[in-house]
Amino acid sequence: FITLLFASNSPILRSAWESTSSAPPVLLINAAVSVVGLVGVIASSSFLNQIVSDPSAQGNTSKDAMNSGNDLAARILGPSAVAGAELGLWKFLGTTTNIYGLSQTSSDHGAFLIQLTTLIVPVVQGIMGVPIPKQIWAAIGLALGGVVIFTQDPNQSDCASLEGDILCALAAVFYATYDLRLFHWGKLVPTNELITTKMVTQSLLALSMLYLFGRQETLDFLSDSSADDLKLVGIVALWSGLAVNCVAPYLQVSGQQAVGPARAQILYASQPLWAAIMSFFLLGEACGIEGFSGGALFLVAMFLAATAENPDPNCPEKECEV
Repeated sequence: FITLLFASNSPILRSAWESTSSAPPVLLINAAVSVVGLVGVIASSSFLNQIVSDPSAQGNTSKDAMNSGNDLAARILGPSAVAGAELGLWKFLGTTTNIYGLSQTSSDHGAFLIQLTTLIVPVVQGIMGVPIPKQIWAAIGLALGGVVIFTQDPNQSDCASLEGDILCALAAVFYATYDLRLFHWGKLVPTNELITTKMVTQSLLALSMLYLFGRQETLDFLSDSSADDLKLVGIVALWSGLAVNCVAPYLQVSGQQAVGPARAQILYASQPLWAAIMSFFLLGEACGIEGFSGGALFLVAMFLAATAENPDPNCPEKECEV
């Protein structure tokens, strides 16, 4: 279910530029999505807490979080504030970069490039000292080849751009960092506090960016846009804010704790496929031979990366197949 929610994000966000007569400012969409997500978290937190298990209640306490990593900031401000601020920053960077990218490239390109998190997460774990299995290296090679072939698809040349693709790939880096840090903090901080403070941080940063750099552009858009354009922007903000930034993070905290950050990627690996199907029906985006070939290679790479055995931290070899 989380996979479908995340998969819907690219086609829904892309529709804000594909299906409107007047392109909305990126910073307006970003702020609207964040604020709607925050309101949704505050309004539904009591209900979601009843149906979603809290990993922090299974053996770890706030005292553990204060002592985790000997973090001075956590000792002074409290673990919830530090965790929420950090996760909110990474999510803000990822969301902002992703929306900028989707405003310049196709939904299909954005969805495939965002899914690079499946490769980034285990690679970062390798950089931190855990040996990387050969299957991961094979997946990286296939994924890079698949992305190159996929982005050469002439069927999407009119709605995709190199600049947008690069921004979506950068967003994948921020999202991967968020996933790794979520796994750390999710064990130590109650889910409700973690998600709420994360959304507060994300919303404050998004609103600040809008005020400082997008205020006039937003006023011009609101005054010149048609009622249909404003309605569509509102629908996009509601869906991305509530479904993707409110409900999905609650489910992600408990779900990811159960399987770990790398293992969770096996469920996320099918996101580009679902996003491509949604984009075809919602936006009319179609793929040619290059798109299908590159997409197939990429999905195979995602499957290889997601199903690779967890590397053994105690293995003496530089590469360790377990």
